Amino acid sequence: MHNNSTVNSTQLVRYHLQLSPAVEEPQLIKARALLTEQGFLVDQLTSDEAVVASIQGADPDWQPTREGFRRLGSGVVHITTAE
Repeated sequence: MHNNSTVNSTQLVRYHLQLSPAVEEPQLIKARALLTEQGFLVDQLTSDEAVVASIQGADPDWQPTREGFRRLGSGVVHITTAE
C-alpha cells in the first residue's frame, strides 16, 4: 500500500493557553467543557493554564474560547504553540 502524505494535510497541534486571573476550582469542569465544545482535546488543565490539542490544518478561531473564559471570570492572556 502506497502512503501519500499529501492526501491529508491535517495534523495534531498543541497549544498552551495562559489564563488570568486563575480559574476557580469549581469552574475547571466548565472550562474543560468549554474547550471540548470548541473542538479541542484537553491535555492539561489547571487554574492558570490549559494545554489543548487541535486536529486541523489551520489556526483555530480563538474568539469563542476567549469569550467563554471571560464568562467564567477569567481571560486567555497568551496563546502559544506548545512543544
